Amino acid sequence: MAGRNAQIIDEAAEWFVEFSCDDDDQNARRAFDAWLRKSPEHVRAYLEMFPLWQDASKVDAGHTASADELIELARAGGNVVPLEGRRFDRVRQVRRGRPWLIVAAAALLVCVIGAFVWLQTLRGSTYETGVGEQRAVSLPDGSIVEINARSRVRVRYAETRRDVILLEGQALFKVHKDASRPFVVYSGDTRIRAVGTQFDVDRSRRGTVVTVLEGRVAVIADPTQDVSTSSSPVLTPASGTFVSAGEQTIVRESTRPRALPVNVEDATAWRERRLVFSGTPLTVVAEQFNRYNERRLLVRDTRLDKFLVSGTFSSTDPASLVRFLHAQSDLRVEESDSDIEIFSN
Repeated sequence: MAGRNAQIIDEAAEWFVEFSCDDDDQNARRAFDAWLRKSPEHVRAYLEMFPLWQDASKVDAGHTASADELIELARAGGNVVPLEGRRFDRVRQVRRGRPWLIVAAAALLVCVIGAFVWLQTLRGSTYETGVGEQRAVSLPDGSIVEINARSRVRVRYAETRRDVILLEGQALFKVHKDASRPFVVYSGDTRIRAVGTQFDVDRSRRGTVVTVLEGRVAVIADPTQDVSTSSSPVLTPASGTFVSAGEQTIVRESTRPRALPVNVEDATAWRERRLVFSGTPLTVVAEQFNRYNERRLLVRDTRLDKFLVSGTFSSTDPASLVRFLHAQSDLRVEESDSDIEIFSN
């Protein structure tokens, strides 16, 4: 429990003792339920009270051991943190002859785990990568998410839907086909719906860039969409765009997406640690570069908004791009230990 908020620990201990020592009280149960639902930290803190009971199976089958004996047995475990002060004393003073205590604790544990699972499902699982880090994550349904550097993805699965929120950066999705559970990726106001396909989503300065490797996806730009709603997006001719294998679309504000042919290998070259630019704005180049390097490339000069870059660079060799920028006669590059700033000459 190291690092946990002390007040939450105290409250969890109070509830644990309440249900270990007192008669069942429905009002208390309702208050406890409300306390659990306030925060996943409450659930975690309460679960951490249960090491006191984890060795109950070692007690005689008749469950006639006293509370003191149970506590001594629990304290012998290497992973038990003793509760100091009056709350721990109160647990030690549990009356003898209450064999139902272990059963009640076990039943309560089932309820708490259920609440914990419910809260985790609501929040989803978040996966993120650091500077220069890439990772692949296998999802519960067999789908795979390849996550680019400096990116963050949240996954929320339910019985009738599969939602993935691209909070930051870029990811490639290999979707396991399941027509009864639509797979929807959210990137800001953009939704990308697929059934069984492969596609790349890049949340960048120029908008949400969707590149399809296999199959077809529906891309819908809808600023009114709430990711927490239960319905899955339905595509109509007026609401969005179909993007097929070998095509890409860029979703920008106030612009309806258009599917255009694209070199898929170049668009997903990041998987091979390559950065491929073809008439790419310098600001976007800097954004891509900064996913792989602690020393950030900064473009604050607004005169460079239309400066375009073409070329292939290694994401593991940042000096190659810096050398390229130094060689451009209309650019001035100033380097320091913390950043690389680009100005117009």
